[in-house]
Amino acid sequence: MVDHLDAARGYIDRGWSILPMRMAEKRPVVRWKRYQRKVASDATIYRWFRRTDYGVGVIFGRVSGGLASRDFDDADAYHRWAEQRPALASTLPTVATRRGFHVYCRAWPESVQEARRRLGSHGAKGAIHLRDGELRAGVGCYSVLPPSTHPSGHVYGWSVPLPDGDLPTIDLCDVGFFEAQDAPTDGRFHPRNTVHTEYTVNTSNRVEEKEVALGARSTPGIAPSLALTVERAIEDSLPTRPGQRHKLVFELARRLKAVPSLADRPSRDLRSYVEAWHRRAVPIIGTKPFEETWIDFLKAWENVRHPYGEGVLTVAFGRACSAGVPALADDYEQSEILLLAGLCRELQRIAGDGPFFLSCRDAGQLLGVSHVQAARWLFLLESDGVLELVAKGDMKTRRASEFRYLAP
Repeated sequence: MVDHLDAARGYIDRGWSILPMRMAEKRPVVRWKRYQRKVASDATIYRWFRRTDYGVGVIFGRVSGGLASRDFDDADAYHRWAEQRPALASTLPTVATRRGFHVYCRAWPESVQEARRRLGSHGAKGAIHLRDGELRAGVGCYSVLPPSTHPSGHVYGWSVPLPDGDLPTIDLCDVGFFEAQDAPTDGRFHPRNTVHTEYTVNTSNRVEEKEVALGARSTPGIAPSLALTVERAIEDSLPTRPGQRHKLVFELARRLKAVPSLADRPSRDLRSYVEAWHRRAVPIIGTKPFEETWIDFLKAWENVRHPYGEGVLTVAFGRACSAGVPALADDYEQSEILLLAGLCRELQRIAGDGPFFLSCRDAGQLLGVSHVQAARWLFLLESDGVLELVAKGDMKTRRASEFRYLAP
């Protein structure tokens, strides 16, 4: 049996911000505001969980890599959702609670904002209460993780296990987690007051009017017309603990590439933005000299293939989650393979008569598995005649493989 200290350390390794929980009340033992911004140190985790009976809690939102959960307090409601979304329900890590299930994922920040808007909770913090549970995403949310024990004696456990890699990133508004009737009936949301879209595309380069009205933190050296957009890119790529600098400098480059007015700029024009990021990151990162961060950014800017929230993969994966499994559902036992086939089907629909691009690394990131496992599944689909390999990718040129989807 995994003890609470080992479990907490495992969650920390995933980049999650962990809390000790007093299970009789299901509340944090400590004041937890600081841990919404920074993950606890290993020494703190050791002090919290060594020789204690505290439960293990997690904070949702940016500090935990965009972690979110849909809490189904009614088990029947979960099973109805799972029947409608079998591929997704078999892929997203799920905790069996005393009454129901908690479904975990990573969420696009924009989909968190949109979900709160649709559910009459825009600008608020904490869990969003629904008829049959809660939606926990963004600021001010926490929950209990396995192997914590409920006061009734029920031990929380993963009914759908955690993947080896990152959790899939999804659009909360497009996976059936809630419906219009879950929203308050005070006029804040009504279906005819919204624009229907088949899939909510990531909009990281847009700024809501409310944010403009509230104002943004000033970022020196950034033109006023770009300040809010660049501010968002900087905020969402700041490190939470040492050892993240190199990875998040690349993430900063991806997010700046998603700003249309910056996408084609030479890297030397972006120095002031990187300096602004570095000023905020330097108290946390281990490598202090700005020159090292600047060198990494110069390389990252040239190597970014997929700007943050890039349309094709994001939209195709969302449609695959929404449309259900392809007609070949009886041919495979693993739901991830069916979801991969669905992704390829949607990529082919977008590409029309031509081939589509897909790398095993991108596929693995979407499915929450390693690129090696994704490559094996792509090979299987090709061998079974579901896919045709048109052109093999090249790691040296960073070119993804080209495929055609052949199944119905």
